[in-house]
Amino acid sequence: MRREIWLYQIIALTSLVLQFVILGLIIASLVMKRRKMIRAHGITMLLAVIVHSITILAVMVPSFSSGLTPYILENFAKPISVISIFHGITGLLAWLLGIWIVAAWHLSLSTQACYRKKVAMQITLVLWLIALILGFAIYLNFYTEILPL
Repeated sequence: MRREIWLYQIIALTSLVLQFVILGLIIASLVMKRRKMIRAHGITMLLAVIVHSITILAVMVPSFSSGLTPYILENFAKPISVISIFHGITGLLAWLLGIWIVAAWHLSLSTQACYRKKVAMQITLVLWLIALILGFAIYLNFYTEILPL
């Protein structure tokens, strides 16, 4: 049992580290956009969406369905359950919007289509940052003693 818990901690920490790598990619991408390196901005965001998709499909969905969902159902009134639900909703919306934006950019012949999606990009970024903060709170709650909710 102890070995299993250790494995979950390593997987959760790896996922968390990858989310901060994605944050670094997003920041680098925003710098590229400001420097009018639009193609590099799009490619960097594509990479961020790919890494995010891998972590969602390989770690977050299995973790949410096998571990977090039963916990939420048994402890619905606890703050961490509400945080987990909002994390799932904001994360899913950010992921789907990110895929849509990157796919639309990749399939477009012109960068002008990207400029029309600026508001969607800003909403996606805000949703993703909220999901990141909530995910960090979930990590601290379940894998440390820093934030017991």
